[in-house]
Amino acid sequence: MYSFKISSHVSFPLEGLDLRPFLAKECTSQITTYDLLSVICHHGTAGSGHYIAYCQNVINGQWYEFDDQYVTEVHETVVQSAEAYVLFYRKSSEEAVRERQQVVSLAAMREPSLLRFYVSREWLNKFNTFAEPGPITNHTFLCSHGGIPPNKYHYIDDLVVILPQNVWEHLYNRFGGGPAVNHLYVCSVCQVEIEALAKRRRIEIDTFIKLNKAFQAEESPSVIFCISMQWFREWEAFVKGKDNEPPGPIDNSRIAQVKGGGHIQLKQGADYGQISEETWAYLHGLYGGGPEIAVRQSVAQPQDLDGLHGEQKIEAETRAL
Repeated sequence: MYSFKISSHVSFPLEGLDLRPFLAKECTSQITTYDLLSVICHHGTAGSGHYIAYCQNVINGQWYEFDDQYVTEVHETVVQSAEAYVLFYRKSSEEAVRERQQVVSLAAMREPSLLRFYVSREWLNKFNTFAEPGPITNHTFLCSHGGIPPNKYHYIDDLVVILPQNVWEHLYNRFGGGPAVNHLYVCSVCQVEIEALAKRRRIEIDTFIKLNKAFQAEESPSVIFCISMQWFREWEAFVKGKDNEPPGPIDNSRIAQVKGGGHIQLKQGADYGQISEETWAYLHGLYGGGPEIAVRQSVAQPQDLDGLHGEQKIEAETRAL
């Protein structure tokens, strides 16, 4: 397929790109102007070429050209005349800049305080980057009970930043949200729930292994129950700890087909597993669902063997749940 590169120059502003006319009606953003932060340029053809980038140092406003290992200062007119491939803009807000400067000043005061507060590192990164960071969201490291989930406690330092009281109060009064956190502790409720979940998984998988071992020892089971492998894989992922949520009710609809008289039989070529009646009863007692599909083997009586040519009669029948 033939492709070609469009080399027409597209003009773009370095500052004050107003996107208000293009906002959706339901947009609640109060800041709609953007300043250019970086430009990616491509030199060459559609089939081959070389990429460079222009990036602005937001501290001193200086533009730089990045060309492989070479970094060079350039004037903004060079950037404006570039054959831009990708433009990176960010919201411009003098108020956001002043807000960050004020927080830095408050932190530098090192005002003695009896309490220190923890704030989400993720939200603080938004505050340092976004013009509109939104309310403080500490739920990124808290559980629904207000503590630290046990599985997050060992790397909690990566999730939070410690703030002095005066900085926290300023941010909280300005942005709201929260909740306020000045003590980190492992949630005992979550710990109990985790232990209960681990016990449940252990019981279910041990019981299945025991029942399935007995089933495998049967040389000629009189009845074999069918279970959807799609559901079984979901259950297996849960009991092995790969998925946190247990599967829903057993769903054999993919492997079942309705015959005359409303009888449900195993669909030919279905993706199913064979389990014992006891295993089915155990799983069904825990999860419910269905429909129940049982394949029963009935060996013909001696007087009927000639009529059946020595073959076994296999009958699939289903009992409604």
